[in-house]
Order: sequence, then C-alpha cells, then structure tokens
Amino acid sequence: MRKQSLTLAALCAATVLGLTAPTAVAAAAPAAAGTPAPADSADFNGDGYPDVATSAPTTTVSGLARAGAVAVQYGSPTGLQKPVLITKNTPGVPGLPADGGRFGILHGQGDVDGDGYVDLLVEGGADAEHRSTGIMILRGSKDGITGRYTSQLHSGAYAVGGPSVHVTDPHIGDVTGDGIADIVTPSYNTDGKSGLAILQGPLSPATNEPARILFRDTETLDNSPARNLHLGDMTGDGIADIVLGPYGTGTLLKGTPGGLVKGGSLVGYGAGGSFGDLNKDGYQDFVSGDGGTWNTADGGRIAVTYGGPDGVSTTIPARVYTQDTAGVPGVSEVGDRFGASVSVGDTDQDGYADIVIGASYETGSDTAATWSGSVTVLRGSATGVTTTGAKVLTQDSPGVPSTSEKDDHFGSAVSVIDTDKDGKAEVYVGGYGEDNYAGRVWKLKTDATGITGTGATAYNFADLGGAAGRAHFGFAFGSGGSYLDLRT
Repeated sequence: MRKQSLTLAALCAATVLGLTAPTAVAAAAPAAAGTPAPADSADFNGDGYPDVATSAPTTTVSGLARAGAVAVQYGSPTGLQKPVLITKNTPGVPGLPADGGRFGILHGQGDVDGDGYVDLLVEGGADAEHRSTGIMILRGSKDGITGRYTSQLHSGAYAVGGPSVHVTDPHIGDVTGDGIADIVTPSYNTDGKSGLAILQGPLSPATNEPARILFRDTETLDNSPARNLHLGDMTGDGIADIVLGPYGTGTLLKGTPGGLVKGGSLVGYGAGGSFGDLNKDGYQDFVSGDGGTWNTADGGRIAVTYGGPDGVSTTIPARVYTQDTAGVPGVSEVGDRFGASVSVGDTDQDGYADIVIGASYETGSDTAATWSGSVTVLRGSATGVTTTGAKVLTQDSPGVPSTSEKDDHFGSAVSVIDTDKDGKAEVYVGGYGEDNYAGRVWKLKTDATGITGTGATAYNFADLGGAAGRAHFGFAFGSGGSYLDLRT
C-alpha cells in the first residue's frame, strides 16, 4: 500500500533555496498562441478528458454532521459521468469520519508522483477529538481517484536546512522544471520568518518521500510574506511560477531549474486567482480576485497582471476592475464580494481567454434576495481585457435553473472546463448556500456569443448519491473556492 506519511528523515534531508544566485537558464520561447486551455483542467484517470472535483465539506457521513466529502466527476465525449464520492469511510483514506470534521476542502491538483495521473490535495479535516489531520493526497490512477494509495502530509514542524518550518496551505505545480509537479506551501520558522517550502516531486509511491525539500526565506530575500499563493506559467517557459504576497501588491517568483528568481510585482493582488492568456501573446496572465468580506465597503475587485518573457510584463500595465468600471455590469455595493472567485478560460471560442468572476454576496433585482450571488464575464482581446460584450448571469437569467434567493451565494466558486473536449468550454458555478446550505452546482454552456443560460443544468450533492441536507456543495472546485462562513 502507499498509505504513508511524510517521514521526518525525509524532511531532515532538505536543502535551503535562495541565498545564492541560481544557475542561468536559457530563455525559452513562449508557447504557441493558439486557443488557451481552460485553467482548471485536471485528468485524474488519464483518459484525456478533463475531470471535475467538487467539495462538500459539511455533508453528513454515517450520521455524523459536517463530516465532509469530495465528489469526483469524470469527463467523457458526452460530458461528466457518474461521480465517485470520497469520504473518510472510503477504503484507503486515513482516519474515520468525525462530527464537524469538514474533510475535503480542496487545495490543488497535479501529478505529484510522476505516474501520468493527476492527484488531488484535500484538507483531511479534524478527527473526533477535533485535532487537525493535515493535508491528504488523493492519488489519481487508471480508475481515477478511488481512495486507494491516499497519503497524508504531516502538518507538524520539519527541520529544513536550519530552523524548523510548518506546512500550512499547499499548492501544486512544477516550479523546478523537471516535468513533475511539486508541492509548494507557505511556511514559517521558529524565528517568526515567513517563507516557502517546496516538496519536490516525484513523491515516492512506496514511501511518499519527496525527491528533496527546498526552502526560501521570502521575508528576507523578497521582502514579502509567503501567503495567498497561486501557481501558473507567466514566462511561457513551461515551468510554473509562484505568485505570493499581501493585499495591494504581490511578488512573482519565476520557477527555473536553478531556483526561484524574482519576476516583478503584481498590482491589486487578492486571495483568489487564476491564470490564462487574455491577449493571446503566448504568455499566461494572472487575474487576482479581491472579494473582500461580506461588509467590505468597495464591493470587491479584480486585478489583471500581464505575463511576459521576464515574468510580469514590462510593456502592458496592470489594470483593476470593479463593478463601477465603465462597461462592467452592475454597481459596486457594500459586501458584493465581486472577485471572491475567478476562473480564466475561453468562453466564446475566439482564441482569447476570458475572465469569469463570482460575486457570491451580490443582491439581485429582488432586494429581498440578499447575498443571492451573480457571475460576470469580461472578455479577452488582442489588447487584453475589454469590457465590450461583458455579461452577467444570475439564477434569474433566462434558462438558468432555480431562482435567486437569500443566501444562495451563487458564484461562490467558478471554473471554466471543457469536459467533453468539443471545443466549447463549460462554466461551472457553485452556490454553496442554495437550499439552506445544501449547495448546488450549475453547468452553464458557452457558444460563439459567450456564456449563456440556454441549456443550463444544475445538480446538488444528493443528486450525485450523497446525503441530502447541508453540505455547502459547490464551495470549491479542484483548486479552491470562496470564503466559507463556518457559522452557517
């Protein structure tokens, strides 16, 4: 079995990353400027069709409230197929379901063991004594994610080339350029410094040990705490880069085989984010979403930072958009949370990636339907983001199932994926507050005019074979989601 924990011996054999200049790496040509792949694609069973993982962190399992689960649905020529539901009752998953455990909050996806199948990082939740069980790796296989070979990342202190560090919020991407995904996580040491720990892939299928562990003191080297991480390729060299930083600004660290290199600053950086080529120049751009909180005065915003051969573009300025920006539908109001979730992908088949933006606390035309939520689409173009042809959809839009109601939180998660590979991406929208926090997911179709409510469908966790009742289903798709109010 591969049901292992990271051993302390492996973690002690770590390497410090950052104090010396990395080996020079030849500049790579940018990727061909064709139709951009949807940002959130993942193939857990290796059949070539993108799959979808959806969190249901408060569903009931074996009579235990808020024990949590993950639904994994597989793409096919006819779209998503019957799901597999993963809980702590699933054979191979460590531990047991616990009342209030909230297993299954998603952290990222990628092939961490180099076997050709995408793996999924999830929150292990709490045990019956309310102790955190850390992060688990649900491993992909020819049968998809089954629970078999699940491994657990210990969340305690590890000795990494000096002061011990703590693994906190891991993400997946190949930042070392060896073609195998790494696990990147914010860390802090006993001196109170904030940094990045990189568990370099492949993680051994026999022992679950990483090839090595790297650490970068980002407070000293980059003048930035390592929080709000996102991984994507802004330089076009095929190696993932790391976005990190506090609100208002951010730092790009370019991934290279010789180590991490500063690649510029990002403007208007927030907690949510997604990558895609908005102007079709061959470089991924970064869209950050700063939805604030339910009482944030400005109602939320997104910021677009354009990529280039050196990381952040030196020729195209970053731009910030709110609902008060000319051409953007709606009005910025207190607590709309515009930008709480974002996803980048081509929604109108013109070859330019577009931005799908969730405003999960937006109030619709019926003022009684507070916090019902909405989704806005801003299009990409040769000059970058344009507000021309912008669209907004709610549950009251023609064709969209259900009706906007109080606390639905439509738009709490958004994801652009082409699960049937017909060249027309679908937009999946989570509304974790639907039906008294049972939650629901909407599948919205796209055509040459963009996102449309025509032919839209919706489903909840019970429709997939899970328990009825409160689940917060649709809180997050494969790489994270919006703020989850644990009081609900």
